[in-house]
Amino acid sequence: MLDTGIDVPEAVNLVFMKPVQSPIKLQQMIGRGTRCQAACYHLDWLPNCEKKGFLILDFWENNFSKDAVEVVDNSMPVLVTIFNTRLRLLETYLDEQGTPECQQVIADLRAQIAQLPTESFTLKRVLPEIEEAWQDGFWSFLVPSKLEFLKLKVAPHLRLVPGVDVAAATFISKVERLKWLQRTGKNASQTIQSIAEDAALLPDFVTQDPHLQPLVRMCNPEALQGATHADLTRLRNGLAPQMKYKKRPDTFLLLDLPDFIALSGYILLIQSGEQVYVAEYRRRVEQRILDLVADHPTVQAIQRSETVDDWQLLALERTLQTELSASDLELSPENIRKAYGLKVDSFLAFARQVLELDGLPDYKELVQHQFEAYITAHHYNADQIRFLRAVQSVFLQKRRLEMADLYEPPLTNFGADAVERWFTEQEAREIVAFANHLEV
Repeated sequence: MLDTGIDVPEAVNLVFMKPVQSPIKLQQMIGRGTRCQAACYHLDWLPNCEKKGFLILDFWENNFSKDAVEVVDNSMPVLVTIFNTRLRLLETYLDEQGTPECQQVIADLRAQIAQLPTESFTLKRVLPEIEEAWQDGFWSFLVPSKLEFLKLKVAPHLRLVPGVDVAAATFISKVERLKWLQRTGKNASQTIQSIAEDAALLPDFVTQDPHLQPLVRMCNPEALQGATHADLTRLRNGLAPQMKYKKRPDTFLLLDLPDFIALSGYILLIQSGEQVYVAEYRRRVEQRILDLVADHPTVQAIQRSETVDDWQLLALERTLQTELSASDLELSPENIRKAYGLKVDSFLAFARQVLELDGLPDYKELVQHQFEAYITAHHYNADQIRFLRAVQSVFLQKRRLEMADLYEPPLTNFGADAVERWFTEQEAREIVAFANHLEV
């Protein structure tokens, strides 16, 4: 309950009783314990009146070695991810609903729906709107509108399912994604590699079990590449329950980080010359954010686990930038670092931390998503795709592109005339215009 924004330097015991999907938030939570003895006001609260370290009690196998700057692949609860992946897979079978593969997907989805705690207060309120998902008639013949209903109305409530085996569910998510990738003919190499790595971490008593050995042997890239839908279902059912026994390859290091947030310090507002103490500055910033998002439709939709598009999120980023950069706050990455100890590259990322909205992507994720959509919409070859991904990196660094940037390092690593070799002048101008449409 006391995670980000809490200043109790005497804390020596941190108890993790939930899975934390965001590496950044996880590091912030660990930061509650890294406060050094010099920052403590009540030495009598400490063991033997001194602080030499802190203890983490983790009940969810959180990955404390994960780099906080990594892109979070899974920004929603894992059961919701599994459900949505299965819906995408089911969509490919709408013309083959009588096949065993399609019926297996339907059975898996219905099994997930059966896990929903219908007696919970939160679910009781919306049960009349979604109760048809439990009825046999709903599943007798499926159409796209039914899949949309399941995605928008049913899937978000899977976050309410209690007692989730996170390790098992994460493995299931990877296997279901592999089914979808193979079915749609997409590149599955990363997912296959991840599944193989999971199996490699299983202990001997699992890998030497005669009943599980064939499944373990299946977890190599070549076998997974050729695995059928039925093979992957058997793999999922057999190995997912064993994933809680995975060996951890990383060593958890004792952290003794400097105390870089001094609440007695102040923020200097350049335009007005005002010196604002950090605690007061944080109060002003957080109040401004709360005022901005109180009635903001995009934030409200995210809080209801509804889908919002990239353009709504870009509009929110622009609103936050305009309001929070105003002269009375002058919020900038530097002031965010001084006041919060956070290194963020967008106001969306900062708002995600303040509002604790794990489902709110940051600006970098939006740009990446839009570039992938742009690439998908054009029939580019491999060289062009590599070049465009480099353009994406340049844009994220500069936040605006000019035609001249396409002829400057690091894009010249592809050759001084790479733009002219791989794109027409019109195509190059369209790329620049597309990128600048994402400017904030």
